[in-house]
Amino acid sequence: MKLKPLLFCHLVIAILLGTFFWPATRPFWDAIDLSVFKTLNGTLKHHHYLQVFWALINHQLTDWIEDLVFITFFVLAIRAAPRGERLRRTAQCLFLLLFAACVIFFVNRMLFRESFDIPRDSPTIVVPHATRISDEVFWLKIKDDSTSSFPGDHATTLLLFAGGYTLIAGWRLGRWAFLYALFRALPRLIAGAHWFTDIAVGSMSITLFFLGWAYLTPIHVWGTRAIETFLRLFTRRQPLKIK
Repeated sequence: MKLKPLLFCHLVIAILLGTFFWPATRPFWDAIDLSVFKTLNGTLKHHHYLQVFWALINHQLTDWIEDLVFITFFVLAIRAAPRGERLRRTAQCLFLLLFAACVIFFVNRMLFRESFDIPRDSPTIVVPHATRISDEVFWLKIKDDSTSSFPGDHATTLLLFAGGYTLIAGWRLGRWAFLYALFRALPRLIAGAHWFTDIAVGSMSITLFFLGWAYLTPIHVWGTRAIETFLRLFTRRQPLKIK
């Protein structure tokens, strides 16, 4: 167990959540939220092609494309591994995929949405005269508002993927995963479905906590080893029978 990095992750989480929920420091985050939203959302005003572009990126159908992008990243990571290590790299990728899916389902959706809901109106509900993409690009059904925007489900998925992928594949490939995560997080921020702190505080805290416990403890080793053992059942070559 890497105790010091794990404690550092918890310290960062405590600072993020502490300053976000403490009334004395909350105005600092609120000012950042408002500034980021007005800057990003302001780029949409009187720019029809940008509205259509971000509406398309924000549409649910792009989730299928996102899954293909994730698979592509995983394939690149597996191919980059030495030939003898590719089965283990495959197991590492599968562990990350299953681990992230469990965090999103059990923590973000079941815990925060059903058992521990934090009411928070998104920018398009709070900020007057905000540009709503759903009004401008009415022929597409997109998400540009929420009454429980904290934390961001989609951003949590992206951060878990980018962080875990970097730990598996290294920074050379991981930086592209982070750039992709940033790009895919922008549509919800620009459209006003989430505040900046829904991601920078909420999603980031969840990501640091669970990636910390997964990869700074033996959990990922145990999980990867179990998956690798299972995969070997299907990769053993049958001996050639000589008649």
